[in-house]
Amino acid sequence: MKAARAWPDLAGRMTWEMKRAFYSFRRGPGLAVLLMQAPVLAFVWFKGAGPVYLDMAGIMAFLILTSWLLTSMVHGNRMLLIYTLLLLTVGTMLQSVFLQEAISQDPGKGRTGSPAAGLQLQYLLAFGAAVLASMVYVRWKEISSMRVCRFLFFISVGLSVLTLLLATSVGGVRNWITVGGLSIQTTEINKLLYVFLAAGLLGTVEKPSGARIGEFCFVSIVFALLLMVQGEYGTLLLLICVFFSYLFLFVGDIRVFLGTGLVFASLMGAAAGLGARLQQDSLAGSRMADFPFAGMYLKAYHRIANRFIYWMHPEKDPMGLGYQLLKAKESIVLGGWFGTSSVTALPVKTSDLVYPALIQRCGMIFALLVFIIFILMWLEGMKAMVRKEDRYHQAVAAGIVIMLFLQALIIIAGSTGLCPLTGITLPFISSGGSSLLVCFVMTGLLITISGNVGWKGSRHGEEELFKESTIITKCHSALSHIHHFISGPYLRNPAGSLGGSRPAEGQGETEDV
Repeated sequence: MKAARAWPDLAGRMTWEMKRAFYSFRRGPGLAVLLMQAPVLAFVWFKGAGPVYLDMAGIMAFLILTSWLLTSMVHGNRMLLIYTLLLLTVGTMLQSVFLQEAISQDPGKGRTGSPAAGLQLQYLLAFGAAVLASMVYVRWKEISSMRVCRFLFFISVGLSVLTLLLATSVGGVRNWITVGGLSIQTTEINKLLYVFLAAGLLGTVEKPSGARIGEFCFVSIVFALLLMVQGEYGTLLLLICVFFSYLFLFVGDIRVFLGTGLVFASLMGAAAGLGARLQQDSLAGSRMADFPFAGMYLKAYHRIANRFIYWMHPEKDPMGLGYQLLKAKESIVLGGWFGTSSVTALPVKTSDLVYPALIQRCGMIFALLVFIIFILMWLEGMKAMVRKEDRYHQAVAAGIVIMLFLQALIIIAGSTGLCPLTGITLPFISSGGSSLLVCFVMTGLLITISGNVGWKGSRHGEEELFKESTIITKCHSALSHIHHFISGPYLRNPAGSLGGSRPAEGQGETEDV
């Protein structure tokens, strides 16, 4: 009987929510975003990629309408959704142009079906993952527990180890594994897991203890070391920035933040000095640089140092390490303020250098508007974070907002020559299934958190992360038993017998009479 009465109530609630969403959509900015698809289509048609974007028009309309309805149902922040849809529109427009350029170079690609089929599948899978993650977050209070955080930590370490074992090194980076014909970038998944780990450690208590802060630093160090071994220095830079943001926002003691920063700066200085010394020894023919660890360290040092060297002087190796940055600067100059129809060969234009490609095709003014949208999205996300009363939801929202904005800032600055170039993507604009899926999931979670989440994340008196029958605790217990056995009378007395007895202190030796 209760189930029979629940269905009419649910149907009535859904009808009411749909009416409310339709009313707000008709009078709000959602309708403007939907109508904006028409001039975007005209612009893309002028660029020669109209048929490709037309294939994406149905998907875009579905995403706009459905996401607005779902955001209205959870009472989420609609401006966050609007900024996301605007960025996604720009990304769809640009990727459609890229697909048309690829068809122009190889006409055979346009005869095997819809050229936008892959992009359509990416959008649908990413949107489905975002909806599923939001539904799980709304109902799964245990996600803030140390038991789940412990599980997420071992999952992230397992993904990194699996990647190191199975991935093929491409340009010194090992971050892709193939499962069932699908390529998965595990570092993208680990970025999201890191946010939940940080929120669980620092956001479930009002004042994190020294043990919690130490565990957070330990988890961050493990993530950083795994990223270094994989050669993912762009993601490593992003993680370091998010790490210090969490310390500043959720520890509450400026001395911890400054002290950690001082230790980090000292370690970086020592690492740079060690790398320079190993390089000198290698050039001098010393055997010190022949050790396996020294060789790995020197290789990593060269990769990082070369990023700075060829960032400042890319002309030193115009056909090698400086090629990407020189081509990016050339694209920016050709694009000017309003874009150009003359397209130059730009490496990795769909991912790492998508921002210079945007400037070249649409102009600097359009690219600046995209950057302003990222800033507005960051401000709206931080405002939504501050308005939440629960500290755990604040921590998750802050991590997502900071990670998305810093990721955009790092790749925009790197691809325009303002800082060394890193191999990360521009959210919602660069191509890449794993990156797009994680960006969708992060934004879906952020919009959900900005609405009404019924549970609280406070967990006073809960155990620490590496406690309560974890592997580390079991190992520590086993080592304690071994130490007790060795230092106990079972082995100490036989050892004394074997070693012989010694005269007591102060007692002289007796002489034979």
